[in-house]
Amino acid sequence: MLRILSASKDTYITNKIIKNSFRATDANVGNAGTLDLFKLYNENVLSGFSNPIELSRLLIKFPIEEITAMDNDGTIDISDSSFKCHVRLFDVYGGQTTPKNFDAILYPLSKSFSEGVGMDVVNFSDIDATNFITASIVAGAPVPWNQPGAMASGSLGSPNIDIITSGTLSVPGGSSTLSLSPTQFFETGEEDLLIDVTTIASGTASGQIPNHGFLIALSGSYEADENSYFVKRFASRNVQVASLRPQLIVKYDDCQTDRHSDFIFNVSSSLYLR
Repeated sequence: MLRILSASKDTYITNKIIKNSFRATDANVGNAGTLDLFKLYNENVLSGFSNPIELSRLLIKFPIEEITAMDNDGTIDISDSSFKCHVRLFDVYGGQTTPKNFDAILYPLSKSFSEGVGMDVVNFSDIDATNFITASIVAGAPVPWNQPGAMASGSLGSPNIDIITSGTLSVPGGSSTLSLSPTQFFETGEEDLLIDVTTIASGTASGQIPNHGFLIALSGSYEADENSYFVKRFASRNVQVASLRPQLIVKYDDCQTDRHSDFIFNVSSSLYLR
């Protein structure tokens, strides 16, 4: 079985410096056609900062509840070794400068986010949740990230975190502490993103990990170093070409092999009628 689930919401958050005067930490780009992953080191000037760092982080959510429903009705078995899930984002290289030789990392979110309706990716003038400071707005009140940029990290079940780095999950045969932060290396900067999220998806579908979506960022060492990585651009769910929209690819081996010609006496076998 192959099932492709489309993103239910996506956006990116940034603290980019605008006109050397302020950071766009309240900007929202929920309706933008691309998801821009970047980091700038000492590229702009801002009063009070030496060697300022500007960066973005991607937020994306898929309807993993559909995987739960398929598991509950017996269509798939999320504990089976053939069950696999991958997040795929399509590169939309358009001739711009792209970064190369870097790692992107994915985490499950510990806090829900609101997509927002912003579109301005030049001056970042549209204000809405989600943004670099605020995760969502509930009953008219802003719900902030625990750290700006959703940077508060910790293990599953830890309080006051935005992203989950690891966790103890129930697995066939017992429980195990597992990493929940898979990575992908980009050699040329023109590759699609394709990250295995089987562990996260099965943990979410079984109710062990909160179903708030994923955060995708430059791996920590790249966010903190003295290099710029600008700009790795993926298609968002708002792009016009539907085939380029973000995907959660779900695979499961549900085939039945016909071996009626191998029947032998005194050995239990099964006959299927369709």
